[in-house]
Amino acid sequence: MHIDHAELEDASRRFVDEDGDLASAINYLFGKIDDLGDVYGDDDAGQEARQGFARARRHLAEYSGALCGAYGTVGVNLALMSGDVRAADWNGIAALPVVDLASVPRFGS
Repeated sequence: MHIDHAELEDASRRFVDEDGDLASAINYLFGKIDDLGDVYGDDDAGQEARQGFARARRHLAEYSGALCGAYGTVGVNLALMSGDVRAADWNGIAALPVVDLASVPRFGS
């Protein structure tokens, strides 16, 4: 089986980068929402809307945090997989049978 280690390592870096890029984009959008200020008002409907929005925001922060973390984890695991396959390739070479060089015919001698 052919494994393209350069491609795996590139994909690993891209997943790790996406983790940071996605987190930055989400934080930027949260900041934009925060810049709107208090838009709910002081009446009962406004208080209820504020509570609902706060709950939804907490959930969004949790879910997006988990998603960002998953991207980073995938990236790290791709890099580990590439390293494991390289090590397995070397272990396979080490497991090849030992050849008695004295028994190998010398051609052209």
